[in-house]
Amino acid sequence: MADVKDKLLAVAYRVLESEGPAALTTRRVCEEAGVTMPTLYHHFGSRDGLVAAVHAVALEKFMAKKRALTPTDDPVADLRMGCEHVLEFVQAHPSVTAALMARGIEQPSIFEPSYALMRHRLERCARAGALRVPIERAAEHVWAVVQGLALSIVASPSGAPPSRATSAGALDAVFQAIADQL
Repeated sequence: MADVKDKLLAVAYRVLESEGPAALTTRRVCEEAGVTMPTLYHHFGSRDGLVAAVHAVALEKFMAKKRALTPTDDPVADLRMGCEHVLEFVQAHPSVTAALMARGIEQPSIFEPSYALMRHRLERCARAGALRVPIERAAEHVWAVVQGLALSIVASPSGAPPSRATSAGALDAVFQAIADQL
């Protein structure tokens, strides 16, 4: 049974990643997974249940990469690396990111694990004496800049994501504002 559920999730994730949220239909997922509609509904209850499960898979893929970063002796560099990993994920998975951002507007709590990890890294910076501002303000700044860059990658009015130099410049600016480099 779990194999069928995993197969449905894998197909749904692939469709979402390659073609975007509009292509993620129950009919499409069932056809590609080789199962009937009642089988999908048995595992997920509804299309919304399938979509929520796919979003959970996407968030776990994203968080696994962020959690895998090994802390160094430089907490500011570690925080920056975490931000860069976010932007790399967004660049590599724009359709998935757009879907997650849309869901996050409706249900902001889906971003709590990511925010908590960022905050933990900021706390390390504070313990090392590397923050110029209170942790809460630093968290607001970093979150806003990284989310803004992510949005500009997936939904740029020009049709092109910001250049690496633009992204690096935005991160440089926020880090200058919040941190004393060690």
